[in-house]
Amino acid sequence: MDISMLWLPDDHDLGQPAPAFIFAHGWGGYPHDTLPRQLGTELTAQGYGFLSLCLRRRGMEGQLTSVPDNDLRDIKLAIDYLKVNGFTEIFLLGEQVGALSVLRYMAKHKDIRVRGVSLIDPVNDLHAWLSQAIGQETYADALQRAGIAARQGAGMDFRIDLFPADGPAVTQQAGAFLAWWSPMADTQLSRSFADSRTPLLILADTEASLPEFLCHDREPGRAIEKGFGSRQTFANKLAGWALNLGARVLAATTIEMVHTSSADTELYGLLWQPKNQQVHTAVLLMHGLTSSPTSPLFARMAPVLAQQDLGVLAVESHRSGWSGHETALLDDDLNDLDAWVEFLLEHGFERIVLAGASMGSLSIGRYQSIKQHPQVVALAHLMPTADCPDWFCAAAGNGSYEAAARDAQQAVADGRGKDYLVDIDVRQPEPSLSRGRFRWTQRAASWLSWWGPDADSLNSVHIANATIPILLLSGTADSYNDKARFAALKAAAIIAPSVDEIWYEDIDHGLYGVETKVADDLHKWLAKIGVI
Repeated sequence: MDISMLWLPDDHDLGQPAPAFIFAHGWGGYPHDTLPRQLGTELTAQGYGFLSLCLRRRGMEGQLTSVPDNDLRDIKLAIDYLKVNGFTEIFLLGEQVGALSVLRYMAKHKDIRVRGVSLIDPVNDLHAWLSQAIGQETYADALQRAGIAARQGAGMDFRIDLFPADGPAVTQQAGAFLAWWSPMADTQLSRSFADSRTPLLILADTEASLPEFLCHDREPGRAIEKGFGSRQTFANKLAGWALNLGARVLAATTIEMVHTSSADTELYGLLWQPKNQQVHTAVLLMHGLTSSPTSPLFARMAPVLAQQDLGVLAVESHRSGWSGHETALLDDDLNDLDAWVEFLLEHGFERIVLAGASMGSLSIGRYQSIKQHPQVVALAHLMPTADCPDWFCAAAGNGSYEAAARDAQQAVADGRGKDYLVDIDVRQPEPSLSRGRFRWTQRAASWLSWWGPDADSLNSVHIANATIPILLLSGTADSYNDKARFAALKAAAIIAPSVDEIWYEDIDHGLYGVETKVADDLHKWLAKIGVI
């Protein structure tokens, strides 16, 4: 079996943001055909990733039993793969029958991860194309034989073999043949064209070679572009079209794993920097409750910030991962951040921006509140946490919270603070709309330091001690923040020189889908306040 082929820009590492094309080959094609090899080489030279799919219907051997929905599943898997590996703007590209598949995918799924679809030499509705290619009489005979075989339960045994003069062979079991080529099959490009509103780029030798319904735009407001001429020009047309649709090609950055020690524990971090350039301002990213430096949010933000002349350090802490969360004390975060700040200073950075996501927001705010480090120049609270004791009391209910606190305090008094497990049901309080319910487990000493009645884990208290600019950033669908919460935090920041807000409409906790925009907006904010 052949495999899909992935082209990457020079100096690109998987995980770094980049726009990408997914190529679906024509009937009888392979991922290593001439056109995808040409496009892959030329588009990666312009900063795009390029994934040429090995569809299940590849060549002669794959088409035998393949059905149209196999293409849709293959395309979805490709999109999932690219998104997991850091690619940002995705464009679907199909040749001939592959053009039908990519457009049909968008007509069916309306996948918001896809920015646009390009059709190369698209063919007519498949039953009409095949009937014309082999003649109406031959087509009708094949259709009748396939139908009889299917009705007699031999759809997987009886084979149809057709050899169009101007196209690849069609050799399929009867059931697969009917799924692709019968007049009732859902393989009509005209239908997918009518059902899709995705921006389109249609590429062909001449307009006369296109199906009639693609020769004019019947809906003037629809985003359709066309390009004609040699296939040698297609890569530049595709790159320019993608840029117009918001593709962002990033300059090269470097990433390295670095280490420091905190309380006799070795911690690792991921450090991004512009390639071949020394910079003096760094953004230190502190993760959420049980996350780590490999947070998907940080993996997408960091290269974008580094591309704009910043160092970016995503750090491990004692509370990284669920096991870390269960045992780490609140002051562990303070000591961990202190070690990482010193690491940056020792490596030539002169100005440090602390950015914390979710629980990391409390960590960075509390650190600067207590340390007042002179080289920390700004605080960015990404999805800031509620005041921890109040949130947990509301989540567990007064009675359960008081019982948990009492039992945890007794365990600590008995010398069992590292062993006794607080194990309690919680339900997310307002502003959560889902009111999600889950089980919370944490060792007694750790739980008391973060969530206990006397815990020093109140963002609203520590933000009042900030003497540097503050950014509050979240989504309007965040389970932990709303406009009232931000208003309270702004009111508490009485000595900060400025407090700015950024909101993303309908985005939940985690900022999924706007990660690179968050990086851009953070960079713009740093420029606004004069840090860069």
